[in-house]
Amino acid sequence: MIRRPLCTACILFLIVQAVRVCVFQCAEDQKPSALESAVSEGTRLTLTGTVDRIEEKNKVTALFLEDNAVSASGQQISEPSILVYINPDEIKKKINIGNVIQVEGEALFFEQARNPGNFDQRSYYQKQGIHVLVWAESLSVRSEQTDRIREFLSGLRARWKGMLTECLGEYYGNTMSAILLGEKSGLDAEMKKMYQKNGIGHLLAINSIKIKVCVLC
Repeated sequence: MIRRPLCTACILFLIVQAVRVCVFQCAEDQKPSALESAVSEGTRLTLTGTVDRIEEKNKVTALFLEDNAVSASGQQISEPSILVYINPDEIKKKINIGNVIQVEGEALFFEQARNPGNFDQRSYYQKQGIHVLVWAESLSVRSEQTDRIREFLSGLRARWKGMLTECLGEYYGNTMSAILLGEKSGLDAEMKKMYQKNGIGHLLAINSIKIKVCVLC
């Protein structure tokens, strides 16, 4: 007789805690980061960080860096996450997940949605803990240590995209890649607008597929 009310109370408690964590986490994400507060757009900086993820976009390669040490405006700043854009035609060095790299470039801030229903780039990246974008003018690899498992999974993701575009064609293959894999570099601009206009743009906001392997002992 006691178990059912107790079980219900536990479930309600977990739901309340989950909602509380989500609300406070969202509020925390919207606060300016240390780097965002310290620099203005266009500030030149030098940073050193570890490559956590690599994405190929239109004409640029996106490097998601973690555990960054930044030198800007005479200050030394720690920034957990930074997005770096590099031009693959200018930087020939092969970058792998797990590499520690040093980048020099200008700091940029993400754009907010100008109209209701439009994609809010600023909010999208802040929810990932990323507040600043840097266009790399120079890049050097300080450590070539590679996370081989994650590098393999990144290659697997690229091969899946290749299979989708081969089977479905460029137009539909790139659309399915955006939805299933979070790979939006080849997504048709009109298709993206159509998803956003119909209120289902969140389907294209998938960050990436993260595969976790659990070993039970």
